[in-house]
Amino acid sequence: MTALRTDTGIALSYSGRFKFGIDQWEYVPFDVPEGINRIDVHTSHDQFSLLGIGRNVLDLGIFGPAGHQLGNTAGFRGWSGGARAGFVLSAVNATPGYLAGPIDPGRWALALGPVVLNPLGMDWQAQVVLTEGVQPSLRGEPRAHTAACKDPRAGWYRGDLHTHTVHSDGRRRIEEMAAAAEAAGLDFIVSTDHNTNSANRAWTASSTDLEVIAGEEVTTRHGHWLAVGLPQGGWVDWRYGPRDGVFSDYAAQVRADGGLVVAAHPSVPLPGCAWEFGYHDVDAIEVWNGVWNVDDELSLRIWHQLLRQGRRVTAVGGSDSHVSDQPVGRPQTIVFAEELSTPGIVDGLRRGRCYVAESGAVSLVLNASHDCNTVTVAAEARGAPNCTISLITDGGCVGRAKTDDDGVGGLTWTAASGTARFARVEVRRRARFPSMVALSNPMWLNANRPSLI
Repeated sequence: MTALRTDTGIALSYSGRFKFGIDQWEYVPFDVPEGINRIDVHTSHDQFSLLGIGRNVLDLGIFGPAGHQLGNTAGFRGWSGGARAGFVLSAVNATPGYLAGPIDPGRWALALGPVVLNPLGMDWQAQVVLTEGVQPSLRGEPRAHTAACKDPRAGWYRGDLHTHTVHSDGRRRIEEMAAAAEAAGLDFIVSTDHNTNSANRAWTASSTDLEVIAGEEVTTRHGHWLAVGLPQGGWVDWRYGPRDGVFSDYAAQVRADGGLVVAAHPSVPLPGCAWEFGYHDVDAIEVWNGVWNVDDELSLRIWHQLLRQGRRVTAVGGSDSHVSDQPVGRPQTIVFAEELSTPGIVDGLRRGRCYVAESGAVSLVLNASHDCNTVTVAAEARGAPNCTISLITDGGCVGRAKTDDDGVGGLTWTAASGTARFARVEVRRRARFPSMVALSNPMWLNANRPSLI
């Protein structure tokens, strides 16, 4: 480390070398004296690309004097991962992904998360500039957000459960994301920027008519998960793996705070993305992420096997939109909720009262009834021209029908009670690769009365 005093403050320089690997963390401590009103950070590292499918990355964040221990919410001051090489932090302003607030004196720490694909390792450098000056007077604490009910009526509400803005590695600003969601006809979205809650603060101050549910894509090196329905100021740590045995604790805390735990794109075959924590502590699985592909087929199979084991886990979908070429609301999750509010939507998701559709043009209905010793299941799709509707139980596919040129079609299946434990619906295009257009959660065929989760 080298230090240089300037006319306006102190410039600190650090350097080092990381070994090969994707699961390592390094903390660079530095002392902030009294009288500092701004921190500027810039980093650089060796560039390396592996066959065009991966590259060296230096993830970046910062913790304040409260410390950087695992789960230290008080110490967390921001994270941008590999989306940025630097940031600015002050009492009133911060780079997206970081939390504006007082620059308290004490020991701070840069948090570095290297992804090193070069077998020979990776050199890195970091410069920290501490600017002296009087900090602006803060006008009290940021106003608390009171979750207002956008619509007090029970009904079906359309939303996107997986979105990214400039507060992590997305390209849209908050207002641009709101405009894209409203243009898609959505009623709600979930804010799921990577490993930070700064976007949730920005959404609180926005004037959108959407119901914006605070969340986070908890981006570990062993799989990603969505914390949906976080409380005001809520933040979930990501610096652990399956062997640390703490995922269940974080999942339990999200649920205790009224939220939902969703395994995100669990079958993506990229380092750090494939889901390694198991499914015992998840409430839902993102079986449909962006454009339907082979990864989603694998996630669908995992979910179906869990259903066959009796696990009442919800299937959801989201766009995972980062840029304009990834349309918001494609796909979207349609939820039956008692009201359009964060608690209402989260409760509907938890109960499996939802289905996933390619766009706002598609709708799906699934009903079941019990009469004496028989059960009847009926399904109908609209907005899905030239598609196949399949009714699937734990025993396999029990019926198929085609939609017409107007996109309407349906089927009915009647069987003896006890023939199947559940029934669900898939709507796919009639094509060489039958991509998904809509899929339902299961209707559980109890002996006395069919039910959702």
